This record gives sequence, C-alpha cells and structure tokens, in this order.
Amino acid sequence: MSTSTAERTVVVTGGTRGIGLEIGRVLLQDGYDVIAVARNLTDEYEALSAHHGARAEFMAADLSSREGVDSVARRIRSCTGLYGLVNNAAVAFSGLHAGLPRAEMESMLAVNLTAPMVLSQAAVKAMMRARTGRIVTISSICAQRPYRGLGVYSATKAALEGFTRVLAAEAGPWGVTANCVAPGFIDTAMSEGLDEVARGRIRRRSMLPHETSTGDAAASVSFLMSPAAGAITAEVLRVDAGAAA
Repeated sequence: MSTSTAERTVVVTGGTRGIGLEIGRVLLQDGYDVIAVARNLTDEYEALSAHHGARAEFMAADLSSREGVDSVARRIRSCTGLYGLVNNAAVAFSGLHAGLPRAEMESMLAVNLTAPMVLSQAAVKAMMRARTGRIVTISSICAQRPYRGLGVYSATKAALEGFTRVLAAEAGPWGVTANCVAPGFIDTAMSEGLDEVARGRIRRRSMLPHETSTGDAAASVSFLMSPAAGAITAEVLRVDAGAAA
C-alpha cells in the first residue's frame, strides 16, 4: 500500500455491482481500504473481497429506509481513518411524470437524495476533525439535459449537484473537497428500469464513438480521490462522451 493511502478508508454506497463495484475495485488497486454498502452481497464483490481480504469490507443496508441510512451513518462516524465517501447508490424508474406512481417517486427521493445528504453529513464531520477528506457523489447527465420519462430521477441528480457545491463551500476550510461525477448512459442493473426509447435517446446524443463504461466512471472517482485533485472542489465532472454538452 502506498504511503499516500495508508490506513485510509473509502465508503462506497451501492458498492457491490455496476459502477459502485468498479469504483471499489479501482480504489482497492489504488491502495485504499473499501467498505461497500448495499442491500445484498454479490458474487462479484465476494470475489473481490476474497482477493483483497479485510481491505474489502461489506456492509448490508437498505438505503431506502431511515433505519438503513442511520446504520451506515453510525458506521461512518465510527470508521477509523475515514478518507472518502462515494455516494453511488441510486434507483431509477422511468415513465411520464403524469403517470408515475408515488411509491416510485418516494423511492428515488429517499435513495438518490436523502441518503447521500445524511451520509455526507456524517462523513464531513469526521473529515473536518481530520482536516482532510474527499466526498464524491455520482450524479448523471440527466441533471444537465432533459430526458422524457426521467423527471424525478433528473430532479434528484440536479439537487445533488446543488447540494455538493454548498457542501464544498462549507467543508473547504477544513481541507475537505466535494465533487460530482456525472456519467452518461451506462448499461448496468440500475438502468434496467429505463425503457429502450429512453436508452436510445440518451445514446444518440453522444459525440464520440465510445460507449461510456463503469471503468470510465471509476477512473474519474479515482482521480478525484487522488492528490492530483487536491485543488478541485465544487465541480461536476461529466463522463459522457459529450452527450450533455
């Protein structure tokens, strides 16, 4: 483990599959310890944990419930050597807003917005005491461009970007940075709720013959956690092949 990351732990929500799994994989390679938070342990993360041992921890929690969020907040507050928090967990339901079930709206608000705000509060307190730390929140290009059928999802991501800018201003004097990574469409389990019309609309806006991958998003998080990004805060890094430009 490099001296720059020794005894530094990063909590990654939604960390057992998709973008979160790849973020955890890259951060472990970078030398960080990782606590992956998710409802269920996947075979992929179990294999990652077997390879990295105690450095790859799993915590079961349902971030759609207050009890689940509170349990993770307590774990964050008790974490020795906390350096980073990656707010990655999210849910998406598509459908014209006029017909979107209220239960789906409330689920997106709880997981995509309330949970990151509560967990960031817990993390920033520990980071302010240590006078260092990195909070990276996974947003989406949907916060920048309108996509029919994704109204509430887009609203949660736009709210997260606004929240992150204020958090950066408040925590900056203690050496804590707060940034967002906004990926373009990535075909993961989380995006299963998007219909093919919405998927096609998003893909057609890409400027490059490159389909954004989980690896692209993870590399961006790795950079924002690194010493090279020490002067970067309150920013939204779009990783979308130009789709939202």
